[in-house]
Amino acid sequence: MGVRFTKEQQQVIDLRNRNILVSAAAGSGKTAVLVERIITRLTKDASPLNVDQLLIVTFTEAAASEMKERIHSAIEKALMEQPDNVHLQQQATLIHQAQITTIHKFCLSVIREHFHTIDLDPGFRVGEEGELKLLRQDVVCDVLEQAFEEATPEFLSFVECFSTGKDDKNLEELILRLYEFSRSYPNPDTWLTLCAQQYDIGSGEELEAKAYVQEFLDEVRENLQYMKSLLEHGIKVCREEQGPIAYEKTLQSDLEQIELLCAAKGFTEMKRAITHIEWQKLGSNRGIIVDDVKLLQVKDIRDEVKGYIKKLVENYFYDELENLAEDMSAVHGNMRMLTGLVARFAEQFAEEKRKKNLIDFSDMEQYALQILTREENGNFVPSEVAESYQQKFAEVMIDEYQDSNYVQEAILTSVSGVSNGVYNIFMVGDVKQSIYRFRLSRPELFMEKFNSYSTLDSEKQRIDLHKNFRSRKEVLDSTNFVFQQIMVPRLGGIDYDDKAALYVGADYEEKPDKEAEVLLIEVPESKAKERIEVEAEAIARRIKSLMAGHTVFDKKTGEYRPVRYGDMVILTRSAKGWTESFSKVLGDAGIPTYACSQEGYFETPEIQIALNYLQVLDNPRQDIPLTAVLTSMFAQITSEELAIIRSSNQEKTMYDCICHYAKYGQNKVIKERLEQFLSTLNYYRNRVPYMAIHVLLWQILEETGYRDYVSALPGGEQRAANLEMLVEKAVAFEGTSYKGLFNFVRYMEQLKKYAVDYGEANLMDENADVVSLMTIHKSKGLEFPIVFVAGMGKQFNMQDTKKSLVLHSELGIGVDAIDPIARTKTTTFLKKMIQLREARETTAEELRVLYVAMTRAKEKLILTGTVADLAKEVDKCAVLQGYEGTQLPYYHLAKAVKYMDWILPALYRDSCMRSEIPFVIKKITLEDLAEQEAEEQLVNLITKDVLQQWDTDVVYASEMKQQIAEQFSYVYPFENSQVVKQKLSVSELKKRMYMEQEGEEIFKEEDVIPLLPKFLQEETELTGASRGTAYHKLLELLDFSKDYEEDSLLVTIEKFVSEGFLSEEMAACIDICDIQSFLRSSIGKRVQAASRRGTYHAEQPFVMSFDANRIYTDADEAQSVLVQGIVDVYFEEDGQLVVLDYKTDRVREASELVERYHTQLDYYAEALHKLTGKPVKEKVIYSFALHEEISC
Repeated sequence: MGVRFTKEQQQVIDLRNRNILVSAAAGSGKTAVLVERIITRLTKDASPLNVDQLLIVTFTEAAASEMKERIHSAIEKALMEQPDNVHLQQQATLIHQAQITTIHKFCLSVIREHFHTIDLDPGFRVGEEGELKLLRQDVVCDVLEQAFEEATPEFLSFVECFSTGKDDKNLEELILRLYEFSRSYPNPDTWLTLCAQQYDIGSGEELEAKAYVQEFLDEVRENLQYMKSLLEHGIKVCREEQGPIAYEKTLQSDLEQIELLCAAKGFTEMKRAITHIEWQKLGSNRGIIVDDVKLLQVKDIRDEVKGYIKKLVENYFYDELENLAEDMSAVHGNMRMLTGLVARFAEQFAEEKRKKNLIDFSDMEQYALQILTREENGNFVPSEVAESYQQKFAEVMIDEYQDSNYVQEAILTSVSGVSNGVYNIFMVGDVKQSIYRFRLSRPELFMEKFNSYSTLDSEKQRIDLHKNFRSRKEVLDSTNFVFQQIMVPRLGGIDYDDKAALYVGADYEEKPDKEAEVLLIEVPESKAKERIEVEAEAIARRIKSLMAGHTVFDKKTGEYRPVRYGDMVILTRSAKGWTESFSKVLGDAGIPTYACSQEGYFETPEIQIALNYLQVLDNPRQDIPLTAVLTSMFAQITSEELAIIRSSNQEKTMYDCICHYAKYGQNKVIKERLEQFLSTLNYYRNRVPYMAIHVLLWQILEETGYRDYVSALPGGEQRAANLEMLVEKAVAFEGTSYKGLFNFVRYMEQLKKYAVDYGEANLMDENADVVSLMTIHKSKGLEFPIVFVAGMGKQFNMQDTKKSLVLHSELGIGVDAIDPIARTKTTTFLKKMIQLREARETTAEELRVLYVAMTRAKEKLILTGTVADLAKEVDKCAVLQGYEGTQLPYYHLAKAVKYMDWILPALYRDSCMRSEIPFVIKKITLEDLAEQEAEEQLVNLITKDVLQQWDTDVVYASEMKQQIAEQFSYVYPFENSQVVKQKLSVSELKKRMYMEQEGEEIFKEEDVIPLLPKFLQEETELTGASRGTAYHKLLELLDFSKDYEEDSLLVTIEKFVSEGFLSEEMAACIDICDIQSFLRSSIGKRVQAASRRGTYHAEQPFVMSFDANRIYTDADEAQSVLVQGIVDVYFEEDGQLVVLDYKTDRVREASELVERYHTQLDYYAEALHKLTGKPVKEKVIYSFALHEEISC
C-alpha cells in the first residue's frame, strides 16, 4: 500500500510552472514530500525530466547524501517494475552526477567550471580552517603596520579612540569581525560604505527622520499602550471589593501622564513629556479592609510602569536630539577609517589567498556570485554563465530556505528562470525553525515571501503544511499551548495562530503517563554554583522512574515495548559546562550516556602538556610552558624541586636555571632528571628543521613513552584517542601553506583562541543503548521518543549586544563616541538602537530554538529548569492577572532573559494553575532529591541483604533453569575450525611440526603482555633472535662478488652504520671471525661464485596456498591455508637450485639444527620450485655457532 498524502502535501507534489514556498511545520513530512515531488518529476510526469535538470540545494552534506540515496532507491524500485524503460535507465546513470548538493558545493562546482571568468588559477584549493585563521592574522597585522607607517592624523585619532591595552589586538579583532560580517552581503564594499554614511548626521531633525528612530518610537508607543492597559486594570482592581481604593487617584494621575506620552508625535516631543513626569505618592488605605493580594497586585503594576519609564529615560531619552546627532557626527571620521581598513584588509587578504592559490568558504559564495551575476543600476542580473545554467535547470529546489542569506538568494535566483519570467523556484522551510542567525542566515527572506505569496493558485504560491506526523497529541498540545502565547510576529517572525499551530497526523494508541511535564527544580542562591549538577540529578531520577515501567512505540515491530536508554535525549542550549556535568552525574547514577557534542579538547591535561612540549621545542625560553613540562611526565620535577632549581639562579630565565642546575646542581636526583630532560629536548630540537610535524609528534609520543603513560592513567583510552587526534591535526596542518613547528604552534593557538574546539575524541557508538546528550542545534532534523529539554533557567547569551562594536544587518555598525582629550566615552544613539534591535533578534532566535527543542519529542516531552525561589517567580506573573489576550504582551516577551521567563507566565498567568494546562507541573527541592537518594540507598541495602541470604538450592523457575543450563552447556559445532589460521609463517609451521614430533600439546598462544609498560622498560643489549637479525642483515647487505679481508670487512660494516643500514647495537654484536669463517667455507665460496655469475638471490619472499588438512588433521577438506616466508639465500648451479639458511642458534650438534629446521627448508624448496619451475638439488644450513655447513 502506497503512502497517503494530505491534500496540501499532494499540492506540493503536483503543482508546476510557478514559484512555490512551502511553509512546513515541524514533523510535517517535508523531506518525504520533497523527495516525492522529485520522483514524480523524474518518473511520472507526462514529460519526465532528467535528474541532472534539477538543482537541489540542501543545508548539510548529510542531508544531500540522504536525499540522493532516497531518489536513487526510488529510481531502482521503478526500474525493477519497468526494466526496459530507457528513461529510468538514464536516471540511474545520471543520479551520480546530479546536482543534489549544499550551496557551497554548488558554488565550488560553478567556480571549477568557470574559473577563467574571474581570472582564478584552476589549481586552487579550499583552505583549511586553521590555515585561514593564521593567514587572516598575518594580513591584518600587515594592514595595521602599513597604517602605522603612514601615520595619518585620521588613523592616529582612530587608534587613540579604539585601541585598548598595550597592543593592537582590539583593532585586529574589530577589523576581522567586521570583515566576516560584511561577507554575507552580495556587495560587501557597498555595505561598508553605507555603514560609514549612517554617521554623517548634520542635525537633530535629520536624526529624527531616520527610519530606525521611527521604528523605535513605534515600539515605545506599543509598550506605552500596554502600560496604559496595566494602569487601567490597576484602577479596576482598586475599585473592586476590598481593593486598595486609596491608590486609585495616584494611578489615575499616572494614566494621564502615560496618555500624554502616547500622544507625543516625535522624539523631541516625547522626550519633553517623559522628562516632566512626576510620580505621586500612593495614598494610605488606613481604616479600610484591603485584600493583601490586590494591594500587592496594584503595587506591582505601578512598579512595572515606573520601571519602564525610568529605563526609557536612562537609556534613550537622556539627551537632546542635537547632542545625540553631534555625538554621531563626531564618530563619522573614525567610521570611515574603520571601514577603509576593513576594505584594505579584504583586498590584501584576497591577494594573499591568490598567491597561495586557495579560497575560503565565503569566497565560494562571492566568486560564484561574480561568475553568475553582473551589476546593473545597483541590481544583480544574470550573466551569460547564469543564462547557460538557466537553460540547464528546469527547477531550482531549496531545502531549509529559512536559513538562506542574501548572497545565496542572489546566486540561486540567478540560475533560475525568474529573470525571463519563468517561475521555477521551489522553496521549503519553516521560519519557526530558523536557528542559524550566528551563521548570518536571514529568516526575513523567508518571511518576505511568506507574506507576499498567495495561498491561491498563482505564479507565486504558498502552501502551508501543518499536520505533524511525528508526535503524540500530548506533545503537540503542550507545544501549541506555549507558543500560542509567546510567539508573535515581532518576536519569532510569525504569528502563532491556528494556521501556524501543529495538528495531529500520527496515529498513537492512548497510553498513561504521556503528558508533557515541567520539572521546576528549586535551588537556593547559596547553591547556585551547583544548579547544573542538581538539575542533572533530578533528570537522572526521572529517567530511572521512566525505565521502571514506561513504554514507547516501536516502528519496526509495530508494537509497544519497554523504554530503553537509547530512546531518550537530553537537549541543552550549549555543550559547554553542561555535557561534562550531566555525563558525570548520570554516570554516577548508573545511567550510560553518549555526548554527541563535546567541548574542552584544548583543556584536557594530556593535550595541554603535549602542546606545551611543542612550544618548548620551538623556543625553550618560555617560562610558563617550560614549567608545565618540567612538572609533567617528561621531567617528573616536583613543586619543591622546582623551587630549588629556580632559587639557584633567580636572575635568569627558567631555561637558564635548569641548564645551570644540570651542570652545577647539588641534588644528584634532580640533576640526573634535568640532564636526561635536556638531552631528550635537544635530540628532538635537532630533528625539528627536517622532520614533518606529525612524524616528529608521533616519535615524541612513542619514544618518550608519553602516549603509554597517559594510557595508563584513569580514562587512558580517551586520553590516548585525544593525542591521536592531535597527530591528525598535525597531518592536516602539513597540507596547508604554512610549514614548521613555530607555525604549527600558532595554528593550534588560533584554533583555541577562536573556539574551534574539536571536542574530545568520542569512543562510544552513538547507536548504543545510551541516553544521548546533545545541543538543540545538533538535534535539528532529528526525533526521539522521550525528550528532556534542560537548562530552562539558564540565561540567554547576550554578549554580542555588550561589545564595543555591535553589528546589524540593516542598521550597520554601532560604536561609541570617544573623546580622547576629555577621556570620555558616550554610547551613540545608533549603537543604542542596534543594541536594542540585536537584543530583540537574539531573543527571537532563542524563541525559535525553544520551538525546535520541544518539537523533537515523539511521545513524551519533559522541560526542566532551576529557579532560586519558585514563589517569587510566580509572584512576578501577578502583573499579568486579568490580561485577556491569548498572546502574552510583547513587552513581557521581549524582556525575557531565559526560557523560564516565557514558560512560567504561560503556566501561571492566572495566579493559579488552570485545569486546561496540558502539562504536569512538578516542583522539586533539594530535600526531595536527598529523600529520594536515601530511599534508593535503603532499597539497595535491602536488595543486597536479600541476595546474600538467597537459598540457591531452591528452584524458583524450572523453565528458566533449564534454559540457562542449555545455554551454558552449548558446544560450538565448528570448534575445530577455530584453530585453523588463514595465514601462517614458515616459522610458525616449523614450530608446530617440531612440537608434534616431540609429542607436545599444541595450544593457542596468547599475546604476551609485558609486566612493565614500554615507557618503564630499560634498554637491553641484543641477544638471541636479535643477534640473528644482525647477522642476517649484514649478510643481506654484503656484496659477495667482492673479496673481504678483516680490515675491509670492518670498514664495510662502519659504512653500513654511518649510512643507517645497520644500528650501532647490531654492529656491536657481530663477530668478524664468524663472518670470515663463513666466507672461507665451501658454501661461502659457492655463494661468491654464484654472485659473480649473477645467479645469487637473497631475501626472497613467497606466499603459497596449501590444503588445510595437510597441516591441521581435523580441518575441512575445502579449507586452504596461506603459508608465507622469506628465503635467506638461494643460488643456481647447473640449472638446479641450492637453498641456504643462516642459523645463529647455540647448539652442540648439527643434528639438532636438522631436526628443528628441516620442515622449514622443505617448504622453502617447494616454494622455490613453484616460483621458478626449477628443481632444488640441495638444502643447506650454515651454523655460525658450529662454523660448519649442514645438508638437510
